[in-house]
Amino acid sequence: MSDPMQSPTSGVLAAAATGVEDFITSRGGDIDRIAGRSGLTTGQFALPTDRLDLTAYCRLFEEAARETQDGNLGLWFGQQFQPEMLGLVGYIALLSATAEDAVRNLASHFGYHQCNTHTQLIEQENGLLRLEYAIQDPSITQRRHDAELTMGMFCNVLRHAMGEDWVPEAVLFEHHQPEQTHEHRDAFQADIHFGHVTNALLFRKVGLERPMPEANANMLEIMRASLISLSRNHHSTGQSTSAPSLKEQIASMIRAGLAERCCTLSDIAQRMNMPAWTLQRRLAQFNLSFGTLLEEVRYAEACRQLGQAGPDMGEIALALGYTETSAFSRAFRKWSGLSPRAWREQHLTKTTLLSTG
Repeated sequence: MSDPMQSPTSGVLAAAATGVEDFITSRGGDIDRIAGRSGLTTGQFALPTDRLDLTAYCRLFEEAARETQDGNLGLWFGQQFQPEMLGLVGYIALLSATAEDAVRNLASHFGYHQCNTHTQLIEQENGLLRLEYAIQDPSITQRRHDAELTMGMFCNVLRHAMGEDWVPEAVLFEHHQPEQTHEHRDAFQADIHFGHVTNALLFRKVGLERPMPEANANMLEIMRASLISLSRNHHSTGQSTSAPSLKEQIASMIRAGLAERCCTLSDIAQRMNMPAWTLQRRLAQFNLSFGTLLEEVRYAEACRQLGQAGPDMGEIALALGYTETSAFSRAFRKWSGLSPRAWREQHLTKTTLLSTG
């Protein structure tokens, strides 16, 4: 099995960086130097419909946090980021009929705004909605600030209809707990949980029938068509920002269910509201095997987590749905030819050499 850390370039529309120059400068950072170290130039932020490399975009906030010594820089950037700043996908949310329509449209269209990304709105049995977000490109390991700023952006979409005092029930993050987490609680005014399989907002459905202040069905269709058309143009020039394929959709559902061991063919088929045999047939039409796809997702997630210094082998095994560390070790050796520890040492050594070279 090839190394999933080597993956095609992922991209995000430059609208996601609206206001970033002034924000980083106000925090004491040298935006030109920070952008340069990230592999970007400030000129790339000028047109919101241009495309940025997603790895460089995530690195931008990591570098800014390091230079300004503000460990929660991404968190605060997201809190001040208003929906219209997101460009086309932001206006798709703002022009929706109700607050619920806004988050549903945000989840279903975010793949056109940012490729290799999982976004999904799930209605849970306890009456809560769960808006999930996670970058799917396993080569992007520096993603903490992106996750925190994106959760803030999503909250502000709901606040636009529900009022400034609206808060979620809880916020989940896939990264491990950083320092100064009291700032996260202050920012979201909600329970904060770290170390989950995906990032997510949990919030009540009650009240989401409230109309969006700028609802406009005709303009909504124009913005929707513009975003999809822009995505197709990027795709035709080798800059893919298209909506998730069937393989990507299923992979994201597997990833979300790994830790709870709810990632069998039957589990995924149920989440897609279809019989298991129908899902199997649809996969076969694309020459895909569910078992092979499950292993690919596990391998990619294993590499992503091993690429971080934090989680130990037991934590990673549990996050991937294994009850025993030894079972995870055997599977990883089959995939890569190395033990998890040997792979981690090799990867971290390579990363250190690249960062100092």
